[in-house]
Amino acid sequence: MSVCSSSNPLEPRDCDGTCQRFLNLKKCFNLSALITSSLDPDEVLERIMSTSRQALGAETCSLLLADETGEELGFAVAQGPASTGISRDFRIQRGQGIAGWVFDKAKPLLIPNAYEDDRFNPDVDKKTGYRTLTILCVPLAVKNKVIGVAQLINKCNGQPFDAADLEMLELLAAQAAIAIDNARLHREMLTKQRIDYDLKIAEDIQRRFMPSSAPIIDGLDMAGITLPCDETGGDYFDFIEFPEKIHNKVGVAIGDVSGHGIPAALLMATARAFLRARAEQPGDISAVISDVNRLLTVDTGHSGRFMTLFYMVINAKAGHIDWIRAGHDPALIYDPHTDTFSELGGRGLILGVDGEWMYEANHIEGLSPGMILFLGTDGIWETRNAAREMYGKDRIREILSQNAHRCAADIINVILSSLDAFGGVGCQGDDVTMVVLKILPSSDESIAM
Repeated sequence: MSVCSSSNPLEPRDCDGTCQRFLNLKKCFNLSALITSSLDPDEVLERIMSTSRQALGAETCSLLLADETGEELGFAVAQGPASTGISRDFRIQRGQGIAGWVFDKAKPLLIPNAYEDDRFNPDVDKKTGYRTLTILCVPLAVKNKVIGVAQLINKCNGQPFDAADLEMLELLAAQAAIAIDNARLHREMLTKQRIDYDLKIAEDIQRRFMPSSAPIIDGLDMAGITLPCDETGGDYFDFIEFPEKIHNKVGVAIGDVSGHGIPAALLMATARAFLRARAEQPGDISAVISDVNRLLTVDTGHSGRFMTLFYMVINAKAGHIDWIRAGHDPALIYDPHTDTFSELGGRGLILGVDGEWMYEANHIEGLSPGMILFLGTDGIWETRNAAREMYGKDRIREILSQNAHRCAADIINVILSSLDAFGGVGCQGDDVTMVVLKILPSSDESIAM
């Protein structure tokens, strides 16, 4: 081994092959720092190939990345004379050509004469009019998984690539693969942050859709709550006041949109807007819900989404309820005087399926002070515990009968505590929504029986 003479041993001037290798390694480290100094995926890819091309004096270079299936390579970067004829849509199958072979075998190739190698595919040359002479091609791997290949074609000095060139490109490729992976992870993190931010905004907007408090209606104590299982949910409840508030009428709605997340929340918001706008117009509740269904069906189209709804108008002073059940679970009525339960059932199709469906109103009279109405979504009784046992409706009935002396808000809190003790409200697999109404004595007269 010869010794280099230099005033600075770290920067030899007259070197044999060993010293040249040292210089190549030093250059490689400097180039790696340049490659890894960006977290923008597109910029990283361009830097990888431009630095590799300049460092090894290549005329043309390309970087191909694997698709999601792991069976095809697509051009991510193409530089040099042949690059203008290469489309980003051009695909190379695993095992096809030099790049496909390197991708499949996870091994580098040094080819002095391309047209003498059976693996070489001249199709790109035919497309571009470029003449490939010598090729360097190395895999890009992260955690033993090949994510793509880097390829250099033809040296500017007309000489074939050699083993030193291959070694340097492999070192650059190792750093490049890490840089690509880091840039992808960074982009995914930013995307997730943006999605989380958007979901937070959507959650805030949806929360404002729900009543912050129940309206004050003489003869009624009302409360409601919704707990989505995701950031946004498809459950819905609302209290709708009418201009003729003096008559002690109030609309109460509860609904459940199929699915979860943003799509369900959007459909819920649409249904809420339709119902609020239509409820203030002339017509009985059968016309109201029929019109809402017709409008909603136009929006749902053939999406397969739908919404169940229970809508009622209660007149506390007159002591009666008109309601429509559009595929939703019946409301429960508990009468503490007789310790009995009844249901507000009825026939009605879910919303968003048949725009021509005409809904029929139901009517009940004889409400008396102390009676409790409970409206809920199936996320309550379908909550399961660790033993996969369902919460069911019997527990709801038991709570209503044992807590009939409490106010509506307290009854809801008791049910939530029971749900939490049973299976965990925070871990439910569906949205949980409920409304409780308690009939109170009217301020000026007893409610008619």
